[in-house]
Amino acid sequence: MISNKFSFNSHRFNLWEIYESIKNYYPIGVPRGENGRGIFFEYAGVKKLEKLVMDNVHDEKNFNSRWTSYMHELEKKLNKEIIGTTYGQAPSFSSSVIVERNVMGNCSHLKELHFSLSLVGNFFSIYGLDSTRILDEKDSSSGYRAANVITGSPYKELKKDFLILENSIRERFPNHKMVPFAFGQQIIDGLRVRYSDAEVCSVHMAIFNDFVQPKNNLRFTQGYVVDHTRGDIYYGLDDWIKNTE
Repeated sequence: MISNKFSFNSHRFNLWEIYESIKNYYPIGVPRGENGRGIFFEYAGVKKLEKLVMDNVHDEKNFNSRWTSYMHELEKKLNKEIIGTTYGQAPSFSSSVIVERNVMGNCSHLKELHFSLSLVGNFFSIYGLDSTRILDEKDSSSGYRAANVITGSPYKELKKDFLILENSIRERFPNHKMVPFAFGQQIIDGLRVRYSDAEVCSVHMAIFNDFVQPKNNLRFTQGYVVDHTRGDIYYGLDDWIKNTE
């Protein structure tokens, strides 16, 4: 998957809200520096985002009322296991629905729906991820993982759960818009994020997390680089149709 530079059809769509939110919290074009030092970390938006993350994610009471309780509701709706994936200073609430899990010998296959709710703006994301893991014969807790394919829309075996999840998010957070997977993978030149050492950062990394990395990222500490997609990776773009009134 090749990540394109930030762009959109401005005659039909208006996605400037995403760019403006990113610009509000990240000093685009300013070097990030090392070990939390440098003017990047003195930017008012970076400090503001840090406080947002602390209030929503690291305050246990707020996190439970704003996200964990919702996860319990979704588990009942979907009748499937949901794993929390919110972490560190990533600017979002996030979780994954375990749609299917198969183990064959020392190889396991996991089919998930990853979803996130941004703290940077009124945005949400959903995509399917199929991954495999080769388990270490001597240590079952370790192994080698690889992402096989991203599913960007309600498609085939993921359709039912995808739509239940999407409809639930839209009902619970009516002011939020879906960020299409393809758009989330676009690159903004000069963008760096506080929580990752990655030198190439995508829109998705700025507003959600770095679970999926741009293919041209030469340096990253975690996350997947995925070459294959299926379904409509521009699904959700209708949320951004330009108002011509």
